[in-house]
Amino acid sequence: MNALIQDLRYALRQLRKNPGFSLVVVLTLALGLGANVTIFSIVNGIILRKLPVPQPRQIAVLAAQQQGAPLGLYSLSYPELLDIRAQNDAFSDLFAYQVALEGISADNKADHFLAAYVTGNYFSGLRLRPALGRLFFPGEGEKPGSESLIVIGYSYWQKQFGTSPAVIGKQVLVNGKPATIIGVGPKGFQGTAFAADLDAYLPLSMAATDDPDMWTARSDRRFNVLGRLKSGFTLSEAQTSISVIVDRLAQQYPTTEKGITVSVISEPLSHPIPLPGNIVAIAAGLFLFLAVLVLLLAGVNVANLFLVRATAQESEMAVRAALGAGRGRLIRQVLSGSMLLAMLGAAGGIALGTWATQWISGLARLAAIVPLSLDIGLDAHVVVYAIVTALCTGALVGLWPALRVARANVNESLREGGRSGSAGVRSYQVRGILVAAQVSGSLMLLIVAGLFVRSLQNALHTYVGFEPDHVLNVVLDPKEVGYDEARTNNFYQQLRNRVSALPGVQSTALAYSVPMGNYGDATGVTIEGHLVPKGEQPPIIIFNVIDPDYFQTMKIPLLRGRNFTDADSPAALQVAVVNQTMAERFWPGEDSIGKRFRTAETGDTFWQVVGVAQNGKYGALFEDQQPFFYLPLTQHFEHMRALEIRTSVPPGSLMLPVQRTISELDRGLPIFSLRTMEDSLSGANGFMIFRIAAVLASCIGAMGLLLALVGVYGVVAFAASRRTREIGIRMALGASRGQVLKLALRQGIWTVMAGAGLGLLAAFGMSRGVANLLMGVSATDPLTFVTATVLLIAVALCAGYIPARRAMKLDPMVALRYE
Repeated sequence: MNALIQDLRYALRQLRKNPGFSLVVVLTLALGLGANVTIFSIVNGIILRKLPVPQPRQIAVLAAQQQGAPLGLYSLSYPELLDIRAQNDAFSDLFAYQVALEGISADNKADHFLAAYVTGNYFSGLRLRPALGRLFFPGEGEKPGSESLIVIGYSYWQKQFGTSPAVIGKQVLVNGKPATIIGVGPKGFQGTAFAADLDAYLPLSMAATDDPDMWTARSDRRFNVLGRLKSGFTLSEAQTSISVIVDRLAQQYPTTEKGITVSVISEPLSHPIPLPGNIVAIAAGLFLFLAVLVLLLAGVNVANLFLVRATAQESEMAVRAALGAGRGRLIRQVLSGSMLLAMLGAAGGIALGTWATQWISGLARLAAIVPLSLDIGLDAHVVVYAIVTALCTGALVGLWPALRVARANVNESLREGGRSGSAGVRSYQVRGILVAAQVSGSLMLLIVAGLFVRSLQNALHTYVGFEPDHVLNVVLDPKEVGYDEARTNNFYQQLRNRVSALPGVQSTALAYSVPMGNYGDATGVTIEGHLVPKGEQPPIIIFNVIDPDYFQTMKIPLLRGRNFTDADSPAALQVAVVNQTMAERFWPGEDSIGKRFRTAETGDTFWQVVGVAQNGKYGALFEDQQPFFYLPLTQHFEHMRALEIRTSVPPGSLMLPVQRTISELDRGLPIFSLRTMEDSLSGANGFMIFRIAAVLASCIGAMGLLLALVGVYGVVAFAASRRTREIGIRMALGASRGQVLKLALRQGIWTVMAGAGLGLLAAFGMSRGVANLLMGVSATDPLTFVTATVLLIAVALCAGYIPARRAMKLDPMVALRYE
């Protein structure tokens, strides 16, 4: 211990003695470790963080899949849940939930809240205890007509009720209907819906009030199902058990169960959606690899710096060895310095990573319209990762210089007295190899960054099927305060008339959902005259419900047929407008006008196609072209609607007038969302993912470029310093400045070119892993490869030119006296 303390004191003296060296090393490591802390924090928050429940490793997700279903349809119906519950032998509990946006009125104040309709065994299956009152009992609320009860979330209890114990037994209104608060959820538990901070939990019977078919409809797949594995069961064994049950159900109920598969996925790996082979996990792995590569490049730079210092310390270490210091002690002294600097770099990296994750988390929250609990900040896992990574980095960057010092010939070092020798030449050669590897890695990072930036540019210029500029969206749900159908229609009509009269409003329209918003609807579709292939279910197609002015307000081209009109009343022919993809997929080579289809929601009622609209983006910006259709609001009633307002003035300037108008009609009706269409497109389903990916990749690429610049500068400067006497002799014998410049730059140029060649090969090899994460750009895009290569070579040569230019200005007499 005494020796260790002495070594640390020696390392501290070296830091104070060389503050410039120490600062460069700490900043370099802080950049590399900061990138790693940022990426690992995101991976940890999205994939690795477990539910705050007892024995979280036992929790698994049952994700149903149907071939051809749009993104996000991984739920089960209530009858399917009951069948799997009764027949499985791998889970001790199977429980389910459905997230919904509802309205609550308490103390004469209305608000909307994010709730989950849950099975009675939801909390018991998670083995949770209440913070106050009680939770639901197993089986409670799973029968029609059950009592209306509420368990509120802990954070909602703090925010809305001030942690008052009097909340238990309190009578409130949920969607205008009375309910009783019976308990408060445990502190720290925010629900099982990824990134959602749930405000309350409601029994299933309250969800079935307006939809009693929920109890029996096998095709009404709305519930997210989780289970707790029995002790001793693995995921693979549970998968086998569930697959047998699913096959049995397919034989028993072929009409609804054929073609449905159910995957058993560990709960953390189900984020953000329970998809086997989740592309999010692939993207996380890619960015973590890039961050580790940045750290390796930073480590190469630091290793080069330590090699320089080791060369300068040879005489000192030779004296120590001559005085009796063993090799182990010499190695420990050098390593103690590198480890101390690495820990200081870790502190800087944690600070940078904290700032970066706060920025990303803030961006995600701004883009959301529901409360989020996306916790990507520091926790014990991130801190341990940072410290272990720093220690490993410190050991690796200090090991080679330490071994070099320990192996040095004492007599030779003392005899040379610090003059250039064979060790210096070997050190220079090693540094050249390291810098070539550094240039290679930096070029790969630059190319990946360029691909993601190009992907963002393409995303920003993608035609989304409508014109998003100068559009303001206001989303409301009068059901939250108990409106019935007639009162809801009357409210929207009055609201639309008043908003249309506001200065600067060009047109208005009503629709159920906003394109690429936070919610939507989808249903199974059966085409008249088309038989569903044996063993498959009808395709799931997403749709919207709109009024006749929607296409004009959103500027969506109608290619054939007609728009909806006021004559499309509930008693008239049921009509629909389909997009190009749906028309071409289901009626290829035919005129789709007049064709008919049924939906799972309307049973035997057919919808007749009266128009074909331009393709667009509906659920997410990154989706491929897919079938889509529109139904008229007059024939398909929806409580929740978005009033879309096209303006001739900046849409943000109309927010206050629109709020006042809503308040005049109903002061107690909460506004679910009020934002411009461009802000809506900045959400998770729009540009946000591309922006974050481009920013992260660009920062990583910039770090790689900076580290390559420092590395090339260092190797040329070191070469020039080691050849100072040679340069003096050459200049004394008549060498021109141009010849000296060429001599100083030659090794740097070869190092850069060799590294660039290896970097291009590495980037081509890595393109396969990047291809699925890009939009509108090839993973081997020639423009990106050429631009990144030219930029790196130009910057690297500029970095090498500075010390080379200084070398050609040397005074020959000074150079000859250098050693």
